[in-house]
Amino acid sequence: MRRPLFLVGTQRNVGKTTMAVGLANAFHRRGLKVGYTKPLGQRAKDQKGHVIHDDAVVVGRSLGLRDTEQVEMAVALPTGRVEQEMQDLHSEELLEKVREQFIAATRGCDVVVVEGMGHVAMGSCLQLSAAEVCRAVNARALLVSGGGIGRAIDDISLCGTFMTARGADLMGVIVNQVWPEKFQKVKDATTKGLSILGIRSFGTVPFETQLTTPTMHQVQELVQGEVVSGLDQMEVRVRNTIVAAMEPSHMVRYLQPGALLITPGDRSDNILAAFSAHVLSSHGEPLLAGMILTGGFRPDGTVMKLIHDSGLPVILSREDTYTIASKYRGATFKIEPDDTGKIGTAISLVAEYVDVDGILAAMEA
Repeated sequence: MRRPLFLVGTQRNVGKTTMAVGLANAFHRRGLKVGYTKPLGQRAKDQKGHVIHDDAVVVGRSLGLRDTEQVEMAVALPTGRVEQEMQDLHSEELLEKVREQFIAATRGCDVVVVEGMGHVAMGSCLQLSAAEVCRAVNARALLVSGGGIGRAIDDISLCGTFMTARGADLMGVIVNQVWPEKFQKVKDATTKGLSILGIRSFGTVPFETQLTTPTMHQVQELVQGEVVSGLDQMEVRVRNTIVAAMEPSHMVRYLQPGALLITPGDRSDNILAAFSAHVLSSHGEPLLAGMILTGGFRPDGTVMKLIHDSGLPVILSREDTYTIASKYRGATFKIEPDDTGKIGTAISLVAEYVDVDGILAAMEA
């Protein structure tokens, strides 16, 4: 059996789960029985009595697994758990739980993908960093880095040194989320720079906007607002955002297909202008993905009826416009288990840009 593949990021939000989905499905398409586990993490969910990380649900669903068929998390780390564990540290017991759940993930499998937490050093205070976990399950580590040249190579060098200094077996790296207009330049430079460091590149993957765009359902979960219209259209995808802090005649010029409009609920002029532009749009696709009405202001009866009749997703929030805009700007929207569009994109990106066969060969080393 091949050695396990341990995926870990040089930073948070560099696309580890995207790579996990793509690689797991690439292995599956080569006729291999694939196991997957994310042993540690903060975002644990109870799925019919199974405690599973959100990302594990995504990867499992992409492989057609039922939630009950997936391996439970070894160590869930919700808020407060790390501080509690540090007071009475039993790192070896926690690592043993990781090993037990890993063994469960290997049963009947030809290859196993293990996904680490946010970045290589997370969990260090519990002696559960990526290096310790990778070593505990005898895996080969594959770093996932964000795009760029100088910073990406520096991050890879730093994280690779951390992993190997703690006894982990570093296989190489995938450079992810590279801006398409700089793709060839970054690919050539990072491949050369990594070879100088003695680190093998297994692929350079372009940034794909769809993987970062939320649905209106995800927006509602973020702002925790009331859905006042369009409940059956909440899976529409937001492609750009505009905060209506200008006169309506100026605001409509900035509306582009798939726009999320954030405006106070008492600004009926902005709401009506946006609806008019939406209805009269000549783009051939919906101009508005939805609206967030801020300040807790519910529009008057006529405007409210228009909102209801439109079927457009509209969310009412008690928070002010600045708070909502800041919260949205700082959010990271993960792949959801039923988001077939993003899952399909992840599978296609890995199939086209990653040396899957090279990774499989390296896992036999």
